[in-house]
Amino acid sequence: TSSVRSCLRRLFFMRTWSFCRVADPRACASLGLQIFVLSPPHGAVLALDLERLEAIKKARAYQAARYFREHAEKWNEVSDYHIDETEIEQAIQKLLPSDKVGELLDIGTGTGRILEVYGHAARRAVGIDLSREMLAVARANLEKAGLRNCQVRLGDMYQLPVASNSFDSVTIHQVLHYADAPGDVIAEAARVLRPGGRLVVVDFAPRQEESLRIAHAHRRLGFTEAEISQ
Repeated sequence: TSSVRSCLRRLFFMRTWSFCRVADPRACASLGLQIFVLSPPHGAVLALDLERLEAIKKARAYQAARYFREHAEKWNEVSDYHIDETEIEQAIQKLLPSDKVGELLDIGTGTGRILEVYGHAARRAVGIDLSREMLAVARANLEKAGLRNCQVRLGDMYQLPVASNSFDSVTIHQVLHYADAPGDVIAEAARVLRPGGRLVVVDFAPRQEESLRIAHAHRRLGFTEAEISQ
């Protein structure tokens, strides 16, 4: 439609990356079915698109891994430009009081800061991260703090190496903006939570700093309250 074309032109001239989805799938079910029927299931164009998609995913994963590898030892300096971490941690502790922590899982633990915050209150705390360099820093930090009830493990946030219903609390602290599929990360977090468990998600509000995609490997420039709720 003319309104869609106008919107796309605005996005082009803004030179921004946008993630789009159908707001109400029921309203577009008929259109979607027609497109599916008319599209050749094994056409050359579709095959090429799928190849390009895999190449893009691999390139993004490599870029993120290289970024964390290069910045692991100075991560606190890199993250300081966002907001005062003390303020964030105080807000987290209001959402997840120390006496409610129980057994804690921190997804994308990085240097293990959340484990340090809750280590003395948790019965057991586990941090998962895909960066070996980050985990090395986290282990050193936990050893220095004397937190023997805390450990970190190599693992993927989309397929956590822990059993279902095995934690009382899960934290996802400044991680979702690196995720290709944030909803899948939250679903995996829900899988490992025990009934009545508590999930705390901390991330950025929307902003327009496109440079963060290249300079800091961000996949998304923050989330609205509605997006997180969805």
